[in-house]
Amino acid sequence: RTMSSVGFIIADYVCPTIGAILSTLTFAAPVKSLKSSMKNGSLGSLNPTPWAWMTGNTIGWLAYSYITLDLFVFFANAPGLLISIWLNVGAMKLQYYEEITKCSSIQLAEGQTGERTGEDNENETQSADVDGDNGDSSIDQKPPPSLTPHELKLLQIVIVWMVILSVTTLMPINKDEMKFVVGVAVNLNLIVFYAAPLSTIMTVVRTKSSSSIHFWTMVMNTSNAFFWCIYSLAIQDYYILIPNGLGFLFGLIQTLLYKIFPHGDTIEEDGTEQFLDVDGNSAVNPRESTNESRTEII
Repeated sequence: RTMSSVGFIIADYVCPTIGAILSTLTFAAPVKSLKSSMKNGSLGSLNPTPWAWMTGNTIGWLAYSYITLDLFVFFANAPGLLISIWLNVGAMKLQYYEEITKCSSIQLAEGQTGERTGEDNENETQSADVDGDNGDSSIDQKPPPSLTPHELKLLQIVIVWMVILSVTTLMPINKDEMKFVVGVAVNLNLIVFYAAPLSTIMTVVRTKSSSSIHFWTMVMNTSNAFFWCIYSLAIQDYYILIPNGLGFLFGLIQTLLYKIFPHGDTIEEDGTEQFLDVDGNSAVNPRESTNESRTEII
């Protein structure tokens, strides 16, 4: 009975506690890279799309934790929701700033062209007309969009979740049915994240090089998925088991490929990015322009 009690404590309390900590660390992975991009005034090659899906992911799992009254799932995702909001706001700021800068550059170039035209004609009246035309072109210049591409993605994801949660709470359905709807929806949300590790695996096989795999990211994600698998088996919750089981499987495949294929110069930790987790070499390592998102968070 003592061994059984120890196993119960480990599976039901220790594993999800470690999983919640690893989930938060994984959510926070892009923070350093975004700070660097904000200093540079540009996203560069950072891909903010996973951050929008991170928001949907955390909203879904928080709703699931309310339905199941699971504090471990709650604390694994509550910090992630706050982090995702900060990441998304930062990405939207940078995208808008980039559009403003682009428009300003176009207007400046047109102004310089108008001045050169006026000087060549050596006619004050013509120069005045040219300047006047240039002012009109500035007015006619298409302003930056009021809605950035990332804002649109985030709004679409939030609206979908708002509809799902409204339906599950306002319709006369029981708790098990609510758990089913939210559980399926949040697992579908995670499908987009699986594209990243699958893409990485295909890249490694195609190039015969594991340099695109960031070692510590791989270790953290695989460990995170493992602890949540143990917990989900202990409480027999297959909505938690399925995504993390797949995440653990992808992690093992990446580990095997990392051992089989040479990795040469691995990506430096300072250049790592993403949420979810991504190898965002963009801001630090210009030799690589591809950001691979890898995440397994519940």
